[in-house]
Amino acid sequence: MLKKITLLLLSFTGICFGQEFPEKDKKYDVDIFEFLMKSIEKDSVSFETFLINSKPFSKWDIRPLKRQKVWALDTVHNASEVPNFIFGAFSHKYDVLQKTAMDMPNQFLEKGKSRKNPLEIYLNENLKKFENLTKLILENKNDIFTSYQGIQRVDNVYKENDFYWKYTIPTDSPFPISNKIESNLKNSFSKQQIKILDLLQELNIYSAVKTKKGIFYLVDGLTDNSYGFYFNLKGEMETDNFLFEILKFEKINTNYFYYIAN
Repeated sequence: MLKKITLLLLSFTGICFGQEFPEKDKKYDVDIFEFLMKSIEKDSVSFETFLINSKPFSKWDIRPLKRQKVWALDTVHNASEVPNFIFGAFSHKYDVLQKTAMDMPNQFLEKGKSRKNPLEIYLNENLKKFENLTKLILENKNDIFTSYQGIQRVDNVYKENDFYWKYTIPTDSPFPISNKIESNLKNSFSKQQIKILDLLQELNIYSAVKTKKGIFYLVDGLTDNSYGFYFNLKGEMETDNFLFEILKFEKINTNYFYYIAN
């Protein structure tokens, strides 16, 4: 009898996991890892370029955007943990010493702390441009804008070397990238989207992310860590967004904050 109850419980648990984590048996994480590995080998991508491409909201950022918990590496993880595993694996691939790799996130966060004062001055000196950028983003229907080193992104559409492309994402995958790419799209960015991307580049902001409460402006990022500015119409800091686990923040003026997230 006990054996039957145990089997029923195990079966029920499996069904629950399958409903909550439909990606559980699909190995999307493995497919993405192999895709990234082949990409860096094929194009002889340097470690520095890998770090740039895997920044938050960049083209190789594997972090799930809509679910805080996902099934990856044969168990349940917080979304923020997934890019750290990728970072660790690829650091080893590039023969980066384990201690060096482990120190990099802390060094990044310290850099974010040291840049707080000059960046706050920078925002106030360029406040009109930031207000114009904020207005454009709030008026636009899209949520993610990224622009860095020849790559531009608006939500799930990328522009690189004058070609538009996007990942083909399975409907049950929580990851924003995949091992399949739809290239030579007929998409093009609107005039308003181009204005946003140009302003980001002009203001040295590599990515802007609109949430339900405000806008995060990322000055720099490493794995799931980032620092930069945050805008909120009510002058309130957003601290409950799983994509930005706020470590420190400070109000700069009425609507803008400086933040560091890990």
